[in-house]
Amino acid sequence: MKTRRIVCIVVGVLVLLALTTTVVLAGNGDPQDVTTGSATDALLTALAPIIAIATAVERMLEMFWDRWEKSGTWPHKAGVPDTKSPQYISSKQVASQVLGTVFAFVAVGLTNARFFRLLGLDVLFSNWVLFDVDIGGIVDNFTVGTLVDWVMTSVVIGFGGTELTHSIIEGLVKGRNLWKEMREVEAGRKSILDAKFFNDYVAPELEKRGVSVAMLREAFQALSSAGVSPDKFISSMTLGKADAFMSQMEAKPETAGAAKAVRALFEGVPAAKAMEVPDVLALLTPEQRERFLGI
Repeated sequence: MKTRRIVCIVVGVLVLLALTTTVVLAGNGDPQDVTTGSATDALLTALAPIIAIATAVERMLEMFWDRWEKSGTWPHKAGVPDTKSPQYISSKQVASQVLGTVFAFVAVGLTNARFFRLLGLDVLFSNWVLFDVDIGGIVDNFTVGTLVDWVMTSVVIGFGGTELTHSIIEGLVKGRNLWKEMREVEAGRKSILDAKFFNDYVAPELEKRGVSVAMLREAFQALSSAGVSPDKFISSMTLGKADAFMSQMEAKPETAGAAKAVRALFEGVPAAKAMEVPDVLALLTPEQRERFLGI
């Protein structure tokens, strides 16, 4: 009866772990994306299943040692006469770490609640697939990175318990958020530099050649609306065939309006100056062209 009771408790704990993990991941929508929402939400999302496992492992160890030290109970009927012996305490600590790691390994394998997976971070060799059982859980698309994440999560829980688990996840989440903030700052700085480059150098260079930035943007948008690639027109300018290109557009009703906008753009611009416009536009990256000219 006692053995049956222990088995029922263990099964109940594992079922609770699976349900806890399922609810947490389903509530978040994407288990690998913890960058959305507040930092607190991200931390709770990452912590819940791992802390549930760590807490369950601690309770299982407490139950095991309680029965081990008590005489007359399975699995160690002799019991432990001196539980405060330094030698016993030392060996118990080592055994607890090993058993805790084993319990955590089983629980993590059943729930697939891994540190780096929950935080959306790639582990080394994550693309090196070992096998794919296709039955759901941790064995689907099983990579070397999956194994590393599995083992590391189990070791942290087994050796550190809930306190260390909480500290490590909190540190990882803070580091991830800091990295995200740094990328956002760098993106903002780049955006400012791009605008300064365009407004202080590219736009004046175009105006020196008699080309208005506003009219250039409108002409390119007209070309795109008519299904004509602005890059093809720029290439025709580089080759000195812009007039022939526009004549072809004027011959078609669907592109005649775009040709009219382009001719208005270069009206009064010397041919030699017009041929220099592609060189100025070549200074822009595709992202800058899309941002400032809409092409």
